[in-house]
Amino acid sequence: MRVLLLLHCALLTTVVCASKQHGFSTAVVRLENLLLFESNLVDKIRQHMSDADSVREDIKRYVDDFEANILHPGFDDLAYHVQHPVGAYRLVKRLSQTDPGVLTHARLLTGVVYGDAVIKTTELPTEEDLRMSALALIRLQDIYHLDMRSLTQGQLVMLARQSDGTVVKQKRITREEPAFSLDAEDTVYIGDIAYNEEEYLNAVLWYLVTLDLLRGREQVDITDDPADDSGLGRVDVLIKLGDTLTKLRQHQRALPFYRDALRMGPENQVIKSKVVEAERQATLQGNVTLKMAKLLKGSIPYQEDYENLCYHSVLRNQPPSSRLSCTYDRTRPELYLSPARREVLHEKNPEIALYHDVISDEEAAMVRALAFEELERSPVVSKHGKVFHSDVRVSETGWLHDNTTDVISKLSRRVGYITGLNTEYPSAESFQVVNYGLGGLYVPHVDYFEETQLVKHVNRPGKRILTFLLYLSEVELGGATVFPQINLIVPAVKNGALMFRDMKRSGEFEPLSMHAGCPVLIGSKWIANKWILDRGNEFKRPCGLTPDE
Repeated sequence: MRVLLLLHCALLTTVVCASKQHGFSTAVVRLENLLLFESNLVDKIRQHMSDADSVREDIKRYVDDFEANILHPGFDDLAYHVQHPVGAYRLVKRLSQTDPGVLTHARLLTGVVYGDAVIKTTELPTEEDLRMSALALIRLQDIYHLDMRSLTQGQLVMLARQSDGTVVKQKRITREEPAFSLDAEDTVYIGDIAYNEEEYLNAVLWYLVTLDLLRGREQVDITDDPADDSGLGRVDVLIKLGDTLTKLRQHQRALPFYRDALRMGPENQVIKSKVVEAERQATLQGNVTLKMAKLLKGSIPYQEDYENLCYHSVLRNQPPSSRLSCTYDRTRPELYLSPARREVLHEKNPEIALYHDVISDEEAAMVRALAFEELERSPVVSKHGKVFHSDVRVSETGWLHDNTTDVISKLSRRVGYITGLNTEYPSAESFQVVNYGLGGLYVPHVDYFEETQLVKHVNRPGKRILTFLLYLSEVELGGATVFPQINLIVPAVKNGALMFRDMKRSGEFEPLSMHAGCPVLIGSKWIANKWILDRGNEFKRPCGLTPDE
């Protein structure tokens, strides 16, 4: 998993990812819009084909490819196609490998446009989008313990380990239809991506399922035919498995794969040398088979706790704690007739509450629409204030000022009524609206900035004392907010809002507010953050009587 290889945003100082400001893999909404455009385009092409005497063969092939990959009998939910990780991967793969000239010709043929602009090469998924889509599948399979064979058939089935060590299929979490499938060419590519990212254990899993898929193809004899009819070489996959296990110092386990490859190509000197070296290394190890455990890099704070909480957020589909209390909050006159519905999740250090029905469907839709034009790749900030893009945060961000529209201004005042704090600039920041990408996540982090980071943020008028996080969409699976240090899971409740303290009343930061956004399994996750600052709130939030308050 990619995030295992990167330091947390508070620690990283030098690693910088692609400078691309947005992409089809970093915001699901872009895939939704692209597929809607493509569906309209294909409808126009079909109409043109019925009226015209002749149509270019590549245009016909494009329509056939769309129908074979997108349309499913009895299932017309286009949004679900791109909100499902396997469906989204297939779409990115297909369009990243489609000749842009075909789409340009089709657009000119039918007069269909993408938004207000002509289709351009830059408006199609790229190889980088495909790589990040593969990383998303690796991440999701790893964190949510998905059954590999079910995943290749487009079904998400979670595995669990029993007390005796037996792994069983614990929970099926997807619909019966549609069944988006991955073939051997997909799984070996994903394995290669995992290998290149030095995620060798994950690479082994994807190469093994590749061999499984190759064996399942009809009339393919593994002992006689080193390659199947698609051109994917079995020998190559066997060597990849041997090489990956060698990276894990699993020389005894690598030997059978090297020997199988040698049996198919007995004259291959490269394979012979690999067999000899594996045998030598296995002997040096004293024929001891090392346990293939997950290798935790320790680069992400509370990584194991974070991943376990994300896993259980989907497995249980509920918070782990039952010690909750709910109240109607009428602390201000504006809340008398319409009180805030407050669910206390953690009483103090830090104070965490979930508010229900804070925003309406219409308001949430307007916030999403306004933010779409502003979306860019979400950055992270290092301990020393350096801003960069990283795979530890897969999403896009747009900022909406309070005076953008009356709806945004009204929403900002509503946050003020609920929190009892001043939400006008310079006492609060603008709304940060975020749409997560394919398998989108944000690893454990804190929202407050330390002094070394504030130096680089000269336009920030104060320190963050409170986070108010609005959930603007339904998330079918995944996407929970978790607090790994206090073992708390908060599901993404549509139209709800999560509030927690970033700073104690004493002025000290609240390190237990460290939180993370779990990877999105199915859905398009939209949130809006409102950060309230200390400046201008000194009398609304006075110091406590003890340093810990």
